[in-house]
Amino acid sequence: MNNVSGIAFVALGSLTALACAPSGNAAEPDRPVGPFPFTGGELTTHVFSLARNYFADFRHPETQVLYGARLSARHRWTSPADVKAEKPKPWGYGSRIADTALHCGHVLVALLDAYEARPDPFLKENIAKTFGALRLIGALPETHPKPGKPALTGLVPRGPHPDDISAYYDDSSMDQHTTYIISLARYANSSLATAADKQWIRESLEKVGRRLEKHGWSIKQADGVTQSHVGFSWKGYNSQHASILLSSLCALYRGTGSDHWLKTYEAFLGEKEGLRWQRLHPGPHVKINGHPIYANQGAFRLNALYHLESAPERKAVIGDMLRYITDIQLKRDFPGPMYRRFHSEEQWEKLRRVCNWEDKELHGADVAWNTFRLEMLDGMSLAVLAHVRFPLGGFHMALMSEDPEMISAHIAPTWEMLNTIDLKKIPAAETNYLFTVAGLHIYAFYFRRQG
Repeated sequence: MNNVSGIAFVALGSLTALACAPSGNAAEPDRPVGPFPFTGGELTTHVFSLARNYFADFRHPETQVLYGARLSARHRWTSPADVKAEKPKPWGYGSRIADTALHCGHVLVALLDAYEARPDPFLKENIAKTFGALRLIGALPETHPKPGKPALTGLVPRGPHPDDISAYYDDSSMDQHTTYIISLARYANSSLATAADKQWIRESLEKVGRRLEKHGWSIKQADGVTQSHVGFSWKGYNSQHASILLSSLCALYRGTGSDHWLKTYEAFLGEKEGLRWQRLHPGPHVKINGHPIYANQGAFRLNALYHLESAPERKAVIGDMLRYITDIQLKRDFPGPMYRRFHSEEQWEKLRRVCNWEDKELHGADVAWNTFRLEMLDGMSLAVLAHVRFPLGGFHMALMSEDPEMISAHIAPTWEMLNTIDLKKIPAAETNYLFTVAGLHIYAFYFRRQG
């Protein structure tokens, strides 16, 4: 328990969502069960409340697309005209529409995991809406082609702008493409996908896969020539490239059923006497990104490969790797070398003094969260980064680790965080959507254990 002014986090979780009664279909125990600091009813009520609030603030009511800031502030976003003019950057950073496929895909997978653990009409409704948003995003190159840009088919764009569906960026990225592929493959293999859904997914993923393959597993802009900002080739032999390529190929196969993608997956697995596969084994060669955004994405891809790969011996290796990278993230220092590049030493030293750090670094996610104080939410953005966003990254990875012991060890601090933080004070969509995603992961784990 951290020092959040003596707040009892289970009680707060119940109070924040009194108006949102769970719509579950089974009787709930009236006290916490086993190691969980909540009842099934308290869990469902609070997680669904987090999701409702997130969707109300960040989701377009008509297209269902999830955005990078609250829609109430969209008058301050990049305008549709500037998006079409590829401003402020051709890849859309700062526009608030650059990560739509990423956010929709991560949320869809978390909703699916929760639904498969215990179905609920609320989950089913939002799965359908989020799948619809991804369909809209994936179809943009065909429904709203760009003049003079012939090579759009199979590109996963950034956008669209909430006020103009034809305004989107074609300088897309690895994370948009991989998340799109993975989330649609997961949906296609769920109990909710209809025959029509599966057919559409097969066609869409086939186009995306063929475009990537044509360009050597790199991402090109809509001219078919210019490499995108984060469009590097995935064919490298380090652990990160291996997880990107193999998870995407496995998802292409599971999403389309095409033997072509199965053969391609197996070929890349065996290349150079299995070197790429060896890179997915734990060891000193493994590196994860220093930013929790990208470390989370790496865990998301590995978690997808764990779910989509059917061979038990391969799943065991992937599970080992998930635990390994999660342990790295949970134990790493903050700010560390990566974050120190973005702020001066004077800023970090001031933060250390104000937040009463015992050292120049916060040594791990647990230390960072346990030293959080509520007043940090009042205009202390670096403190929120250090004491909320940084530990949230590690906790989220623990919940995706597929290791019951690791998950169980991090449910209590994650649950405390989900019940302590006033998200209205945090404008960043990433933190807001990860609260919903983390809550859904806890829901899935809890109800799988009850069954």
